[in-house]
Amino acid sequence: MDEHGRHAGGRQTLPPRLGPQRGWQLCIGSGHCGDHSDRTCIRLTLMVRIIAGEFRSRQLLTLTDDESSRPFLSRVKESVFSMFHEWFQEARVLDLFAGIGTVGLEAISRGASQVLMVERNQRIYRVLKQNVEQLGCGDRARTLQGDALGQISLLQAPQPVDLVFIDPPYAMMQDPAVRRRILDQIQRCRGIMAEKGFIILRSPIGPDGVEPIEGLVGPEVHRYRKDMWILIYEAGGDQSPQ
Repeated sequence: MDEHGRHAGGRQTLPPRLGPQRGWQLCIGSGHCGDHSDRTCIRLTLMVRIIAGEFRSRQLLTLTDDESSRPFLSRVKESVFSMFHEWFQEARVLDLFAGIGTVGLEAISRGASQVLMVERNQRIYRVLKQNVEQLGCGDRARTLQGDALGQISLLQAPQPVDLVFIDPPYAMMQDPAVRRRILDQIQRCRGIMAEKGFIILRSPIGPDGVEPIEGLVGPEVHRYRKDMWILIYEAGGDQSPQ
């Protein structure tokens, strides 16, 4: 293997553990790096880690030049997952706007039996697939390249769903028309959920910017900074996640 991570035959492989401080980058596909005249590439860096469970401390690939992948801050992810720590064992999870898999793969690591991760952006989706492959959890983690607000996302979800994570790009939540579509999709999620289940929405807009959703209790509100809110909806009953 040479200094760029290539074997003699030219195929690049990913070192299994590599700290972000080393700044190592892997060329796998689309976007321009300037190092190749005959193809394009994505530059990746290892920056995001699984926090707990089976894959604890394993690192995930993320795009260096694309803020749209927006992985959860570690402290926010840990806080959210701690609320539901007893719910992940054998859970069925739907991860809409999955990005690089920060949430869906954390759920797998903590015991979820089935997770569907939906991501539309082709560049980000390729990284998501790489992360599933490097963890070797493809039997439990399925990926779908498609519209998180489309019907196919719900039809392919493992049912009945116990937990739904919805993490749209902030620009979508800030657009009233698109925000309406997101809230409509949340309501449709109720139809595929278990009797006791939860929907977790990350949003730059607090509860004043959303409305009650028929068939769901909530939202329970958690604010992490001025432009980051976690809104939790419950599918029926009054049981708390804690």
